[in-house]
Amino acid sequence: MPKRSISASQESSSSSSPEPARKRRRSISESSDHEIPINVFIVDAKLDPGEMAELVSQVEDSKFTELKLCGNVQDSDIIVTAVRMRKRLERHIDWKVAHQKSIVTVEWLRDSVAQRKLLPCVNYAALEELVKATAAHCPENICLTEEDCNHTDKRSDTPKFLLEPCPDGPESSKDPHPGLFQRYACIRHSPLVCANQDLVNQFSVLRRHRELEGWQVRALSYERTIAALKAYPHVITEDRLEEVARMPFIGEKTLFKIKEYLRTGHISEASTRSIDRLFKLHTEYLSETISADERYQSLCAFNTIYGIGPSTARNLYSMNLRTLEDLDRYHDVNPDPDLSTADKLAALPSVAHDTKLNLPQLTIPVGLVLRSDFSEKIPRDEVEEMRDVVMEELKALKSGCVSTITGGYRRGKPESNDVDIVISHGDLKSGGEQIKGLCKKLVKRLYEKGLVTHVMHLSSFREHNALRTSHWDSLEKSLTAFILPDNGKRTRRLHRRLDLIFAAPEVYWTAIVGWTGSKMFERDLRLYAKEEK
Repeated sequence: MPKRSISASQESSSSSSPEPARKRRRSISESSDHEIPINVFIVDAKLDPGEMAELVSQVEDSKFTELKLCGNVQDSDIIVTAVRMRKRLERHIDWKVAHQKSIVTVEWLRDSVAQRKLLPCVNYAALEELVKATAAHCPENICLTEEDCNHTDKRSDTPKFLLEPCPDGPESSKDPHPGLFQRYACIRHSPLVCANQDLVNQFSVLRRHRELEGWQVRALSYERTIAALKAYPHVITEDRLEEVARMPFIGEKTLFKIKEYLRTGHISEASTRSIDRLFKLHTEYLSETISADERYQSLCAFNTIYGIGPSTARNLYSMNLRTLEDLDRYHDVNPDPDLSTADKLAALPSVAHDTKLNLPQLTIPVGLVLRSDFSEKIPRDEVEEMRDVVMEELKALKSGCVSTITGGYRRGKPESNDVDIVISHGDLKSGGEQIKGLCKKLVKRLYEKGLVTHVMHLSSFREHNALRTSHWDSLEKSLTAFILPDNGKRTRRLHRRLDLIFAAPEVYWTAIVGWTGSKMFERDLRLYAKEEK
């Protein structure tokens, strides 16, 4: 933006000042009639008529001789907005234009009125992605004191690293909590157990409810909120609410719920949905019925069964099925507790005489029979043992293969819900020829040896098609029910969910990253690559 001219009197005082590089911040009462006015554009989104009228009157107040209300965003110097998310702001302002302006929150205008001086824009940047642009394009009429230059304004808690180039990852920043105020979850730290875990658990109930009801946009909104809260390194208190409010995806509604939690110890909406019941995966999940939440409890229980997603759960509920016992009867699963798992599996329709490996139509019945096994967490040593058994069998088919355990194991979790193994070949020059078709061969071998009991999904490589813009996948995958061999030491052999992913050598590491998770990390990693790289 072109620099503003300085009046002769200012120029003279500047040359005689012992600090020529800095202009003194002037109060509103010191405004000069010769000063070029600062054009202010107000985005009306998220502002009710009363708030809009208040802001307009503050700009047009006679005390603000330096400010002028502007009706064209292109001609503005400062943009005032209540919007805190890029996608919503882009509905009103072109993103390229946004990088050429100072975009501040409505508090900038209100605080400037209260303090009778125009405050530095950088302390009120509306979007964390635009902090640097807001600082760079702040009009020269708004002069900074030495205190502002050191970013020690009492109003601002903005870390210095946010005013520097965005880091490529956590390791590239010296700040102990890099990216805390960035929108991308792939830049922020995300501990397994965070400082506000109970609060996160309560928001997880709300997210789960929206997801089960098919409200994907609302579910994603809560998921982003949860990711931001996980990264916050301190226990949230009343004194920290102002800082928390500046984090991405923490809006007014979220703050209201956080305040309610601080006041009462819980979020009322989440409490009525019973957090304790949410994470139980056993048959007795619905033994205690809460009539007010019957639908939610049923959907949660159905969703714990392998092969049942939110959409299928809603369909089952619409068929007047309410409990897991109802599902057992519907799918002809023998509920007799004295009957062994093997006998229950053998009694399933078509399983005993069907020799096909890929039986997706039996995924739900198998998931019902094995729900007790699948609900048991898998310790890390057992995850590694499963990998060793699989790779030993693979070695008999093809030598030189390499593998990496991904999922929660790679993220450092002490226990896993399932096991994901990405497999490739060490010969980079061979491309995918060395492993093409190897997934099906391995699964067949594991099936014949009794290590894989059921295959829920089996896919082959797809050739790259530049015209295909969605759902393209160049990996071979098999989603199976796996059981370790009997070594005489195990008191009980449990069925485990095992996913085998075969990747060509040239995409091996990208496949590892893609299957490591978490879901929000993966989503934002792709978004970061698209938007920033």
